[in-house]
Amino acid sequence: MLDTAAAARLLADPTRVRLLDALTAGPLRTSELAAAASMSAAAVSRHLQLLRDGDVVERLDVADDGRGRAYRLRPAALEHLADWIRSTTWSAELTAAVSHPRTRELVGRIGGFLDALTDSDVSFFERHLSEEAVLIFPGLAEPIDKRGCIQSVSSHPPYQRHQLLAEPTVQLLGTATTVITLHAEVGTAVDDHPRHTFITAVMEERDPWQLAHLQWTPAAPPDQKGITDD
Repeated sequence: MLDTAAAARLLADPTRVRLLDALTAGPLRTSELAAAASMSAAAVSRHLQLLRDGDVVERLDVADDGRGRAYRLRPAALEHLADWIRSTTWSAELTAAVSHPRTRELVGRIGGFLDALTDSDVSFFERHLSEEAVLIFPGLAEPIDKRGCIQSVSSHPPYQRHQLLAEPTVQLLGTATTVITLHAEVGTAVDDHPRHTFITAVMEERDPWQLAHLQWTPAAPPDQKGITDD
C-alpha cells in the first residue's frame, strides 16, 4: 500500500491523473488510454509503468489482438491519500483552533455542516436539521426551511475559507438546547474576498443532534470596528 507522500507524488503529474480518471470507467487498453491522454502509446506506457510500480493500476492478461495490453485501476492503493484528504475537512480545520472539549464538539458540528455543503451530502441535512429548522443567510430575502436547504445543496458554491477570529461563546438553554456563536472569516468560490460574519446556531441534543436555528450576520472586519465617516 502506498504511503501518503508516495501517492501524492504519483498524482502530481496531470497525465497520470488523466489516466486514472479514464480508468474509473473500467479497464482500458494502452491505445485507449493514449487517446484519452492525447499522447503516444510509448509515452503513456512510461506513466503506466510508474502507476504499476505503485500498485495503483494492474495489467490484465488479455488475448493479443494487436491493440495492446489492458489496465485496471486498483483504488485500494490510494487509501492512505484518501484518508488524509478526508481528514482535512472543515470540521477538523475549525476544531483545531478550539481548546474546550464541549465547544470543540459544537464547532465540529458546524464544520460538518460546511463539509456537507461541499460534498453535496443531502443525508447530513436529513439527519441533522430539525423539521422546524429556520436558516437565515445574508442576501436572502427570507429565511429558508429544511426542505429549502436540502434543495439548494447541489448548487451551493464550496467554501474555500473559513477561519475563526475569536473563541466561540456557548450558552445553555435548559438541559437539551445549546446556543453557540462564532465570529469567523468566510469565503466561497464565488466571493471576491472573505466576509466577516457572526454565526449563531441553536442545537438540540437528540439522537442524532438537531440544528434548530442558524443565522449568519455580516460583521465589520476587526480593523474597521469603530470607524465612521467624517
